[in-house]
Amino acid sequence: MRLQRLFAWLAIVFLAASLSGCTFSDSLRHDEIRSVWTSAAVTADVLFVTDRSPEAGSFGLHWGAALHCGTARLIIPSATSILPIQDPVSQPLACDTPARMAEFSAHILAEAEVRNCDSVLVIVPGYNTTFRTALLRAGQAAVDMQWPCATLIFSWSSEGKFDRYVTDIERSDYAVAPFAALLKALNEKGVKTNIFSQSMGSRIVLRALSESCGHLEPLVDELVLAAPDIGAEHGNDDFGYFLRKDAPCARWVTIYASDYDTALITSESVHGGVPRAGRLPADDMQYLSAAFEGNIDLVDASLAPDDAVGHGYFFMSYEMLRDLMWVFGGEPIGRRAAAGGPAGQTVVCYPPGQPPCPDNRYLLNVSKERRPEWTRRLLRLTWPLLSPIQ
Repeated sequence: MRLQRLFAWLAIVFLAASLSGCTFSDSLRHDEIRSVWTSAAVTADVLFVTDRSPEAGSFGLHWGAALHCGTARLIIPSATSILPIQDPVSQPLACDTPARMAEFSAHILAEAEVRNCDSVLVIVPGYNTTFRTALLRAGQAAVDMQWPCATLIFSWSSEGKFDRYVTDIERSDYAVAPFAALLKALNEKGVKTNIFSQSMGSRIVLRALSESCGHLEPLVDELVLAAPDIGAEHGNDDFGYFLRKDAPCARWVTIYASDYDTALITSESVHGGVPRAGRLPADDMQYLSAAFEGNIDLVDASLAPDDAVGHGYFFMSYEMLRDLMWVFGGEPIGRRAAAGGPAGQTVVCYPPGQPPCPDNRYLLNVSKERRPEWTRRLLRLTWPLLSPIQ
């Protein structure tokens, strides 16, 4: 008990040192979202679909009970820029009927064809994310992944507040049917759909696929589930259930998980101690077995550079974004791990060696100097002692 209290005290000290002066709520911040590696500012056009309520020429923190679509023009500053971030300029339109959604899907296809392709990258953000942040992160991801086709953000009505986690869960439920309608409309227009879902956003994606995919042919090309905030409890494995049902809906599925994700550790506490799929890379190895579809890869991103709580690595790590570039380019994981492969080893085998990796275990390739410092890693190891299980 004394040792447990000592660890708890140390964790509090490290947490306070790391986060002093910060707020967790996205709606109370005005983050300087920049590219992680470009040397000059880049203009990006991002399409959007949102169920948020309109507010002051944009969209606010509350559910609007109707869908709006549109295009936003963004300027993504370089990694070293000192210029202030410019807020997105958006052009919304209503798309809350099947006919209007079909019209917008035709517009998405036209945007892709301007870029000489027929694909769209659909990004579904997680909890505690405002409309502004969702747009800017989508633009940044498209720039940093060098995505050549159309980019679309599905900005469901997260309230952007750290203490509104349960409310965000409820709002994510509201978003399932609209997202399924979007997938259906894109499929009917012949748009090749790729999905990059993050954290709580993976709930929306997997539930929508379960309700809308007939398995006759894949509805999605590449499906990425980054830090999925979904229960993965032994004997009551929601995530495994979704994968069995939904993996045939995608040509390929890639899961990213991190042992050091303290946001998901906290989520486990909120969910009564039920493990989250995005925090268990070793346990997630089971999803690579023959019991599943056989089109699933797992990448352990525990050593990726990230934010203070270890949850933002999917936007803040150029190692992650470089690997995603090759994932959405259709490059198999074995070639991404090969020393002489075109990707230049964005992932490596664990234990070290040449692919095919033993047990198909792959780590994101992060140099030692880029890995989280020991204080953060210690905090994340001891955080379960601080986060009470209900």
